[in-house]
Amino acid sequence: MRPFFGMLLSFKFKITSLVIALVLVAGIGAGGIALLIAESELRQVIARQELSLLTSAAAFIDSDIQDKRQLLRLLTEQMRGREVTLAEVQELVEAHQTLREEFFNVSAFDASGTLVASLRDRNAKRINIADRKYFQDTLRLKEGVISAPFRSVLSGRPVVVLTQPLQDGDGKIIGVLLGAIDLQRPSFSAQLDALRSNSAGYLFIVTDNGTTIHHPNRSLILEKGDDGPGTIVEAALRSPEGWEDGILDDGEPVLLVHKHLREVDWTIALSYPVLSAFAPMHSVRLRAFVGSAILTGLAGLFGWAITKKLLQPLGRLHRHVEDISAGRADITVFDIDRADEFGHLSRAFYALSQRREQAEQELHRLATTDVLTGLHNRRMFDDFLPKALARAARSGQQVGLAILDIDHFKDINDTLGHAAGDQVLVEFARRLVGAVRTTDTVARLAGDEFVIVFEQLATNTEIDVLGRKIVDAMHEPFLGGGAQRAVTASIGIALTTSPAVTVDEIMRAADQALYGVKAAGRNGFAVNHVGAERVLRARG
Repeated sequence: MRPFFGMLLSFKFKITSLVIALVLVAGIGAGGIALLIAESELRQVIARQELSLLTSAAAFIDSDIQDKRQLLRLLTEQMRGREVTLAEVQELVEAHQTLREEFFNVSAFDASGTLVASLRDRNAKRINIADRKYFQDTLRLKEGVISAPFRSVLSGRPVVVLTQPLQDGDGKIIGVLLGAIDLQRPSFSAQLDALRSNSAGYLFIVTDNGTTIHHPNRSLILEKGDDGPGTIVEAALRSPEGWEDGILDDGEPVLLVHKHLREVDWTIALSYPVLSAFAPMHSVRLRAFVGSAILTGLAGLFGWAITKKLLQPLGRLHRHVEDISAGRADITVFDIDRADEFGHLSRAFYALSQRREQAEQELHRLATTDVLTGLHNRRMFDDFLPKALARAARSGQQVGLAILDIDHFKDINDTLGHAAGDQVLVEFARRLVGAVRTTDTVARLAGDEFVIVFEQLATNTEIDVLGRKIVDAMHEPFLGGGAQRAVTASIGIALTTSPAVTVDEIMRAADQALYGVKAAGRNGFAVNHVGAERVLRARG
């Protein structure tokens, strides 16, 4: 009997051990499956975060190219309106300071493709580009195009060219205006690289045929990348936007996120090492497996319920991301003071969201700030003025708009050089800000043209005090080119007279006042009411 009972006890022990082992395996298996599902959702959340940041960068590039094309279009329309000849193009492009800030070079070619003007070097070699596709397309389509990337003959730099046809007063094309964007110039590349300055991975841009436009390895620019099946370039060009984490980049698994641009046939992409992109999940995996094993050993029947409960914070994390995407919450919901894996993941997402928010703020600042003076630029002014007029219409108060030109600014550039001209512009902007009220908004439109929006004007006489204060602020000599020089300004001020004033009306009235000051000898200001046929008063 004892051997039998011994065998029975041994059998029961084995059965019990087997049951416990099966429960343990079942519990760990259930927890593992749940963890895999959670990891899949987390991968999508992280990829959507990166795609959102990439979309912001793509929008910035699209907006920048659109603004540059608009600048060239306005310049060619101005030339046509003045009936400028090809011989006068050189002087006209040199007079536009904004072109130097927006382009690496601006050049003009006659209808036969021969160079007639170059902003960067007026004595540049007279090359001919009649065989270039972008030149032929511009003549054929009679509208501006964007070229494929190539190496410039004039500078040897990798560039992309924006074109606009030059027409005479009868609409006949007499030439083509070209604006070149240097693909290695800091204004183009450094702003993109700054988005990943504190993170692993890198951004790159390729054309639809696989040619590299931007890459941390500058030697790859203008080179055609390997776009064979399974390569990172092929994956980036496969669809307009998306992400994939099964791609190898130089033998290393990466998360690839990509977005196609609207304005040009380019795709911007992010190659992010998988180990860095999904690092928060490794800690979650280890903790979840250990916790699942311990809890299953203590109470196997409740393993799935406990695992499900443990995964609830991940669901909350997913809902937080959805709420932020829908605008129902901000990134502070990720800043949770917890020591568990949910806390670690939340804080990791919080740091990632902060970097995205900072990048978007920096992109907005770059898009709305004048690089030279630090004032608002034309884009910011065009957005702000209609809002100021709407506020004035609701409150019943007047709005004043001043347009300012530095008198004889071209003479300063011609005699002292553009560096001295920039010094004068910076000092003029500083004095201008100091002369107005804190409620007033100052912006630089282009070159030496500035504007001021005056809000909350109590009386009509208040604008006279402000105009005189601006004129007086310019009395002290300006330092430019190592020497002091007297600098004056002409100021045209328009005042609203009714709530239904449009942007065009107030701009026209301010221009009318400015012309009145210039006709009276400059160095002063004039005030005009919107709708008036002549300047009401001018002050020297």
